[in-house]
Amino acid sequence: MNLQTNLLNIPTKVWKVILGFTLFRTMLALILPLTPQEAYYWSWSQDLALSYFDHPPLASYSIWLTTSIFGQTIFGIKIAAVLWFLGLNIFWARMTQEMFGNSGQTFWTLMALNATIAFELYGFVITPDTPLLFAWTATIYSLWKLIQNDDAKWWLVAGLFMGLAWLGKYSGIMLVPSVLMFLFISKNQRKWLFTPYPYLGVLIATLMFLPVLIWNVQHDWISFAFQGARRTSGMGTWKLRFAGELLGSQFFILTPYLFVLVFASIKRYGLKIFADMEDKVLLLVSSGLITTVFFIAVSFRSLVKMNWLIPAYWSFIILGVYYLYHNSQRKRRMKIGILSSLAFLGLGISVVALPDVPLGEGNTWSGWKSAAEEVESIRDSLREAGNEAFIFSTNYKASSLIKFYLPDQPRTYAQDIIGKAALQFDIWPKAEKLKGRSGILVVDDRREYRFKHKKVAPYFDDITKLKTVKIENYGQSVRKIDIYLCTGYKGAG
Repeated sequence: MNLQTNLLNIPTKVWKVILGFTLFRTMLALILPLTPQEAYYWSWSQDLALSYFDHPPLASYSIWLTTSIFGQTIFGIKIAAVLWFLGLNIFWARMTQEMFGNSGQTFWTLMALNATIAFELYGFVITPDTPLLFAWTATIYSLWKLIQNDDAKWWLVAGLFMGLAWLGKYSGIMLVPSVLMFLFISKNQRKWLFTPYPYLGVLIATLMFLPVLIWNVQHDWISFAFQGARRTSGMGTWKLRFAGELLGSQFFILTPYLFVLVFASIKRYGLKIFADMEDKVLLLVSSGLITTVFFIAVSFRSLVKMNWLIPAYWSFIILGVYYLYHNSQRKRRMKIGILSSLAFLGLGISVVALPDVPLGEGNTWSGWKSAAEEVESIRDSLREAGNEAFIFSTNYKASSLIKFYLPDQPRTYAQDIIGKAALQFDIWPKAEKLKGRSGILVVDDRREYRFKHKKVAPYFDDITKLKTVKIENYGQSVRKIDIYLCTGYKGAG
């Protein structure tokens, strides 16, 4: 064995990058607070089902597994993301090393891939994007092995990983047109279209996705209706503002240097998609091009969230480093650029890592543990007086955060209590008889959560503010969370 290469044929210095970033993400999982989205997906893991209202189940299944091992803790939740990203980095490293055979290029490629906020965020914050990124990359890697070996079994492996991507997030379906584009354009791989193997791969993916389909059949296709309505809402007129907001957000989450590198790669290779390029390059271009073009086009008519483009970027980063690495002047500038991205990433994470950092609407996590302590004290006092109150908020994320931080992690309710759509909370049955009981309402001062008396008052006999939890730091207000007692619940229907 080559002394510079060890486990999984990944160069030793590349392993150092992978393990170094994994250790870094593990440390972040130990010290960073729980985000509202993570609390929401964790709440799903407390009620395992074939699927869920917003997304397929894979992220919550992984949370269930890691919290079963590490406990119902923030670390127990976040370590799921760390493990997915360890696997993702291994696929990145193997693919780059096998495609280009240069350990130095692979080293700088892994440095670049781990230098973006876009990817690094999902390495310690578990959301559906985390397993999606892993499975998307693994699908493309399987097709790379097909190119190398011309062995039909890799279609079946690709089908397994594609199914995993669909179980991660619905946008995994974009792999289908991406793979088809590769097959149609590649002169060497087009032959597979006339064999049963690609279709067997899709069949395997569909069988893996079957739990989500069954769940949707049982719930009147509610997830597909929701996702379709969200994607098409507001697409009636041109809105250039949305396109500008999308590009601005990508400039930030990719970091400035890697934003330029990615879009230079899209221009360099995407515009030559029908030229006679190597299959490995065509495969990487195909992986990201359709997703990029599709969502940028949509952004001229509707809001596109900043994370929707993320699966498209990793392959263009690999191609960008490939183009720059073999020219001494470009290579030197590339190294400086990647180091600047690492500095940008470090600055961004250090801000978030500061306890109770005053970021205005951007701080979504501070104060909830303190609020939960107050809620528990109020609940105990009411219980001693014979009043068993339920707990709710006017936002499903706040309800999930309060649930997590309460000692017994009880059933909490969201805006479904006042007859408003509450995503997964609408699906969960109200196991308790709530009419006539008191509710403890927890709301904060963010626009997303803000309490409006007139919207809650019709559902209760009386509403009284009991407590305000104020979080301050650096002489500024970070969060204000109000706790109300709402007596005599009348029901939402």
